[in-house]
Amino acid sequence: MVAEVKQEALHINRILTDLLETARPKQPNFQREDLTATILHAIMFAREQATTRAIEIVFEQKTVPLVEHDPSQIHQVLLTMLLNAIQAEAREGRIVVTLGSRDDYASISIADNGPGIPPETLKNIFRPFFTTKGHGTGLGLSLARRIVEDHAGKIEVTSTPGQGTTFVVLLPFERSHPELA
Repeated sequence: MVAEVKQEALHINRILTDLLETARPKQPNFQREDLTATILHAIMFAREQATTRAIEIVFEQKTVPLVEHDPSQIHQVLLTMLLNAIQAEAREGRIVVTLGSRDDYASISIADNGPGIPPETLKNIFRPFFTTKGHGTGLGLSLARRIVEDHAGKIEVTSTPGQGTTFVVLLPFERSHPELA
């Protein structure tokens, strides 16, 4: 029983931390850095969460310029998306993270081959407190979108039920770049 109480206390702590992060936005600490390092750091943490499952996380990259970003905040965004992809997979699966560029933006794609997201759910995934998980807070993707928008970027998502989901994070190479339309 003590173990269950400890587990619930940790769960409540995570919920409160997410709630406070959403309510009290932090200004990004922009640094011109290699986005590859930020991505690899998030993948390393995600792989630790997937050790009990046969989920392969693959990283593919093209050479891109340095990107002005807050490595800690973008790490949080990517880790949220990777953990969601891991949780969506059954006992085994494949997640492909791809770094490239689109126009004046770095493009980070996270694609899984899980069950996909139904259209009626897809339209709500960025709403605060919306969750399809019994244990989720519904704040992860809402916070991720806010962080990316604070970077003058954008998140795109496409999903086909039965085939998987792809999230694309677009971050401008230069902060002075006008926001995406």
